[in-house]
Amino acid sequence: MRNVIIYLVILIIGVGVGAGGIIYLEPSMLSKTPAPVVEAIPYNAAKAVPITETNIESNLSNPSHYIRFDLQFAVAPQALKSAGGNATAAAGGTGTGSPGLDAKIRNAMINLARSSSYSQLTASGGISTFKLQVKEVLESIFGPGTVGQVYFPNLITQ
Repeated sequence: MRNVIIYLVILIIGVGVGAGGIIYLEPSMLSKTPAPVVEAIPYNAAKAVPITETNIESNLSNPSHYIRFDLQFAVAPQALKSAGGNATAAAGGTGTGSPGLDAKIRNAMINLARSSSYSQLTASGGISTFKLQVKEVLESIFGPGTVGQVYFPNLITQ
């Protein structure tokens, strides 16, 4: 009987904490209000912060093929800051200045690579298409119109 009471108390506390989390941390789940949309911050090449993510590796959609690439792009400083990055740290080295944001970018790039096939990448215009897809993914992280040109200093597929 004592164990049943303990489990019941734990269940009630868990439900209370979960409900409190939904109510106070994510009220849009209850009100069916859509999450706020990231506003477009105009991209200005003169003020943009250069970002380099190196050694992004993944299998392609067919596991017998592989891709490894370095990614360079520039992003509006306000967009970088609002995404959690640090413009001064990013400008001096690789990454965004935020390990969490770097991981988010790398994971998004790996997911994109896993949805791409070797034949898509090696077809005529395949890398250009992949570049556009990378830019779309980056703009989903930083906001529309906030990312400049995307470059692959190193890109290897096999």
